[in-house]
Amino acid sequence: MKTLSIVEKLVNWRMEQPKIFSLFHIFFLVSILIATGLLIYFLRNCSNKTMKIVVLIIWILLVLMEIGKQIIRSNQDGYYHYRWDEFPYQFCETPLYILPILLLNKNNKFQNILISFLATYVMFAGFAILLLPFTGFNWSVFLNARNMLAHGFQFMLGSFLFAWNRKNMNIKNFLYGGIVFLICVAIAITFNSIVDPLTENWVNMFFLNPKYPTTLLIMKRIQPHVHWIIFDLLYIVFFTIIAFITLVVEHLVWYLCKFIENKSRKA
Repeated sequence: MKTLSIVEKLVNWRMEQPKIFSLFHIFFLVSILIATGLLIYFLRNCSNKTMKIVVLIIWILLVLMEIGKQIIRSNQDGYYHYRWDEFPYQFCETPLYILPILLLNKNNKFQNILISFLATYVMFAGFAILLLPFTGFNWSVFLNARNMLAHGFQFMLGSFLFAWNRKNMNIKNFLYGGIVFLICVAIAITFNSIVDPLTENWVNMFFLNPKYPTTLLIMKRIQPHVHWIIFDLLYIVFFTIIAFITLVVEHLVWYLCKFIENKSRKA
């Protein structure tokens, strides 16, 4: 299918590939951190309705950026050909599917579980790429900006949801959030096993397809030496440990902020 001129302009909007901690990277990093701080400061005690409005706005922005990404990635020599390896179901794209469930949900217990998943597993994943986008930068202005903003929104949303729902961010809800993570992993494995044989692309959702090497920093050293089932189990354990550490750090940061706030009031 021949691409339209507006799409061609988007595809050909190029720049020199940014480097980590370049001015381009630092601008987005600092902007996201400031925006996150302001969001938490002003809306940490907002109503459930306002919280869902924030979630809706972020979800819409993520969807629009993902559409742009799909268009660019699937354009080859002026023609559109869909690439299944770019299907939006890597781990950092799970908010595209989890956020609508959160928006439509009316059960408080289930809401706590979804928020726990978003504020730990998803928040850390977003922050990791936001801080160290080793494979995130290329020649496209749109894709580079989208990479920083999409992962920045994950960090922003996870941090905000933790602060907003801090009284329910406990071990019980974290463990239930881990079940959400397991479901997402199971979907990725199933998708890889069904779709990959039917396409000419490297379909490797969550980087869990045993046919292809993973790019995850620690896991790529382990993958060649273990059976794929062991690798998947280690993947789950590794992510869960990091998510739990994230939860602990979030609580420590929150208590530190409250301590500083109380000290300043007494001064």
